Amino acid sequence: MLIELKIENFAIIENLTIEWGSGLNILTGETGSGKSIIIDALGMVLGGRSNKDLIKTGAEYAYVEAVFSFYNEDLSKFLSENGFEIGELIVLSRQINRNKPSITRINGRVATQSVMTYISSKLVDVYAQEENQYLMSPKNQMDLIDDFCTIEHKKKQENLLNLFEEIKKYEEKKASLENFESSREREIDLLTYQIKEIEDANLTPYDDEDLENDFKKFSNSSLIRENLEATLNLLRGDYEVSAVEDGIDKAVSFFSNVKKFEPDLDEIYKELENIRFNISSVYKEIESYLENMDIDQEKFMYLEARIDTVNSLKKKYGYNIEEINKFKSEAELRLKELKNFEENLNNISQKIDELYKESSNLAQEISKDRKTVSKWLEENVEKEISKLNINNARFKINIYEKELSSTGIDRIEYMISTNIGEDFKPLSKIASGGEMSRIMLGFKSIIASKDNIPTVIFDEIDSGISGMTANIVGKKIKELSNDRQVIVISHLPQIVSKANSHYKIYKEINKNKTRTYVKKLKNSERVGEIARLIGSEEITDLTLKAAKEMIEGVEND
Repeated sequence: MLIELKIENFAIIENLTIEWGSGLNILTGETGSGKSIIIDALGMVLGGRSNKDLIKTGAEYAYVEAVFSFYNEDLSKFLSENGFEIGELIVLSRQINRNKPSITRINGRVATQSVMTYISSKLVDVYAQEENQYLMSPKNQMDLIDDFCTIEHKKKQENLLNLFEEIKKYEEKKASLENFESSREREIDLLTYQIKEIEDANLTPYDDEDLENDFKKFSNSSLIRENLEATLNLLRGDYEVSAVEDGIDKAVSFFSNVKKFEPDLDEIYKELENIRFNISSVYKEIESYLENMDIDQEKFMYLEARIDTVNSLKKKYGYNIEEINKFKSEAELRLKELKNFEENLNNISQKIDELYKESSNLAQEISKDRKTVSKWLEENVEKEISKLNINNARFKINIYEKELSSTGIDRIEYMISTNIGEDFKPLSKIASGGEMSRIMLGFKSIIASKDNIPTVIFDEIDSGISGMTANIVGKKIKELSNDRQVIVISHLPQIVSKANSHYKIYKEINKNKTRTYVKKLKNSERVGEIARLIGSEEITDLTLKAAKEMIEGVEND
């Protein structure tokens, strides 16, 4: 349950801490005293929207903290899996800053808003007056029935949603094929040309680098010959210098005379002999290369044409032979797909039909689940609203079949007849404000029992009711608080008198600043507050007596 709520710099609240009790907690106060602000602050820390306008004038931030005691195995597991510490308490906090992003924390650790919303949904159910509109929506009416269904039912819903997502993908693919049919022949022609162009080239690994090297060699053959001949001339001594080979021979002869007397020069002698041998070998190889060098003009023309072909293909289809062949493979696959257009279209249509059939069967099962739960819900809602002084009311859930969609084949409408002899009419058109409040209270009672939510909050659920009906609603709320914590904002003495803990909210002006305070009332103080609610400008002995009797009447129940 909610143990403590701390609020700082929120709207007209500067600093406020409320310690809540078990059972029925009721807040009262003059209009504009800040009752709904407290619920707004609680809603924000539970994952609702934040607004910097809510920061108190002159403050840089607003801070709300809610402390709960709890034991919930599923929630404990969720907290643990998401890295939050687990103890006897769970502390939710949220700070909105004027010049910085807001910060949400669970047990002191920063949390995302989605995680906060999930956790708070397991701790608190908040009902505000505007929530009456919730039951008006056909979608919400269906969601409420689904919430009462089994886990298996929810898995069926998820499977149906997944099937429709798959159907959507196939239908998009089918539409794409159908829209593409007009340009299919044009693409087939283009792909056929591209594949043939690559095939005709008969590309091999040689065409990647070796072809270019050969072409460079042939295109520079004159330069090669010129430089090789110049090298031979130098070695032969044709540049008006002595032949290199003759010079080395003379050096070897000189050294042969010297090494007889100087053995230490023997190694140099050997090096000179090696040089003489290598120069002679180089000379013969260059000479042989030149003798065999033949500039084949026909081959040169072939290489020139070949390299133009390969470079053209590289520009179109890839920067090397591997990329060109990859493009060709992909083009062949695409061409096959286009040529098998009718077959592919038929296969997709068949797959869509199969998915629709599977979806239809699943939707029938989901509809059956909803109809079973609807019967149960009809009976329980009728019981609850009859206890809330709508004695002759009858409640019915109509389930119509509609076109299959991701939610199934059901269109749901809540129907009610509030008087004997009247036909059933849509809930959205027949129920008054007071009746809707009581119907919603009936639903909340059923939901709270099912979900085992430890804290239920009602913000002015007593709107539109009075007198005996108010007393009946008060008894129902009191009954609801027997096995959970209930927090109520109310202005009806019939309801307020039933509180286990009664809090008065009031404002004071000090130094031109308005501040909101909350005081937990003692029994003697409660009498005066209830007397005020009874409805006279001045509290008299009669209103005090009536207030006291109301409280004693509850205590004697």
